[in-house]
Amino acid sequence: MLAAAATSAPPALTPASSTPAWRAVENAVREACVLRAEGREAEATALLRDAVQPLIATWARTSGLTTPECQQALRELFVRVQEQVATAVVCKRLVLRSTEVQARLGRTTGGAVQVHRRVPIGDIPGMLDALDEGERIAALQGREFSSVTETPTAGSAGMGRKRSASNNNQLAVQIP
Repeated sequence: MLAAAATSAPPALTPASSTPAWRAVENAVREACVLRAEGREAEATALLRDAVQPLIATWARTSGLTTPECQQALRELFVRVQEQVATAVVCKRLVLRSTEVQARLGRTTGGAVQVHRRVPIGDIPGMLDALDEGERIAALQGREFSSVTETPTAGSAGMGRKRSASNNNQLAVQIP
């Protein structure tokens, strides 16, 4: 009885994601979804018709899956990729909106733009993200980006330069 139940269950649909054919299908589907998200419907349709269909046919012939299993794997792929692209579009919108707000705040103060983030000393990726955010703000304002404020030290008559940041846990980026 258990053996019959085990053989009647559909095999796990792992469409051999390590195969070049499946990766090609996945990449082409992702590109088509991105084109649609960008409003480039004609290009997305052409890509689906001219590139994705032949890739799917090649993959289906070499996958070793039955037709219903191939269809299920493709449905799951399309749903997953559409969700990923939708999430990426929302993230892009949030980042751009945040950058625009920060740029407006920088313009209204008339001074340097500052990116305030609490970044632990050992968090190198976090530091790089903060610097990247400062570069985006500077680009929006059409200004040069300086990651560290340099000012002459007192008593040195301009001989030395002092590098400063607001504190150890916060990176302040000033744009001259």
